[in-house]
Amino acid sequence: MIEIIPAIMPKNFLMNTDKRYTRRAVGALMMALMALNTACYSYAPPQTGVAPKVGDAVRVKLSPAGTAELAQFLGPGVGLADGILNEVRSDGTVVVGVDAIRLTMGVDQYWNGNSVIAFAPRHVDQLQVRQLDRRKTRIAAIGGGLA
Repeated sequence: MIEIIPAIMPKNFLMNTDKRYTRRAVGALMMALMALNTACYSYAPPQTGVAPKVGDAVRVKLSPAGTAELAQFLGPGVGLADGILNEVRSDGTVVVGVDAIRLTMGVDQYWNGNSVIAFAPRHVDQLQVRQLDRRKTRIAAIGGGLA
């Protein structure tokens, strides 16, 4: 059991029903939860020597050949495909459960087509892994705390 030192805490501290204290406590708790649960992410190439793992959130940047050859599966003009890495084959093919695409003209779309696509090495310009962006997360948490 936690012992409260009377010299530091007023007698009615635990029984204080003032709404002002309740709001501050709830506000502080909400900020802490938001900082822990809300984070800013970005996509970056995997670290040198570290292969992406099955289950990682990935972004596939398509090559011009990939955009053309996979148009029948992804639609015309797709430049990026986001999703979860399902498999990495020995020939370098990556199999991704796609959940969003970005057209070459910059329009993002949630994607509800055939969700599992195999990207051969010739289809991929770059494979990126979703990573926590600590700098953006700190800025968001501080900004939220000021609001």
